[in-house]
Amino acid sequence: MCVGAACGALALPAIARAYDPFLETPDAATVEQSAAYRHANMGGQAALDELRARGVLFQQQGPARGVETPIRLTGRLHGVHIHSALPEAQRITTPFEICDARLALALDDFAAILERHGIDEVVHYSMYRPAPPPQPARRGGPPGVVPSSSAPLPPLPQPDQDGLAPISMPQPGRNTTARASGSGGRATTMRPRSGPSAAPRVPMAGAQALVTREAKATRHPAGLAIDVATLRKKSGEWLSVAGHFAGRIGAQTCGAGVTEPTDAKAKELRAIVCEASAARVFTYVLTPNYNAPHRDHFHMEIKPGVRWFLVH
Repeated sequence: MCVGAACGALALPAIARAYDPFLETPDAATVEQSAAYRHANMGGQAALDELRARGVLFQQQGPARGVETPIRLTGRLHGVHIHSALPEAQRITTPFEICDARLALALDDFAAILERHGIDEVVHYSMYRPAPPPQPARRGGPPGVVPSSSAPLPPLPQPDQDGLAPISMPQPGRNTTARASGSGGRATTMRPRSGPSAAPRVPMAGAQALVTREAKATRHPAGLAIDVATLRKKSGEWLSVAGHFAGRIGAQTCGAGVTEPTDAKAKELRAIVCEASAARVFTYVLTPNYNAPHRDHFHMEIKPGVRWFLVH
């Protein structure tokens, strides 16, 4: 299930971008005290325990390829109903309603911000999106042949051409840009997040643990990202990223020197994103200011093993 012309973007190569001018790299202590960092790097059982301690209603799922601790949300977060655009009857089985328990913690923090804005419903395009299975070469045949027994993946509800590659670690303590590594990569856009109180420093088992987790999956294939499309206020009024954000590709979204939109709905959408950024709820957020494939949604993600943030 694709949305409009965005379906065609599935066939387009990712747009390569070497730098992003809005990348922030605070000092290590500041990063490690942020909720985004703590949530992204915590173990699965710790995430489940914290969800239960918060009173979040969820259901654990069986194995979901690429997702470390798969769950489905079964209740509202701070009064906010977060769900996909699929009909209600399909939501209990679709993979697009699955998320990692760590993302659910970030969504719970995000919902507290939404509650302050009178939002009671969020419609997203997807959270988890299974990555295509590996395509091993068959002996005597061309590489990349998928065995005929492979089951087809379900259609994607909305393409998200993030195309983000790992980026080189910038020097801490200042805002800077980062170069994308790998071929066809695009500099990852990411920004800050933190909870109401300083989160404890996360004990890490060493760099190898982060490398191992990073190698498994990130973004939607790991259930660590959500594509937010529309938000409904308690008054019944809808805020649409596509219709109301009023973005411009390359423009700054948050921070000093930003040109404020004049439309009330555009202002509120910017305020929601920027409050989440200032609170370091997510590692990074991509908006319509990033590129054309993000013209109709906010890509909001937590990312393990990194010490930078960005909103664009």
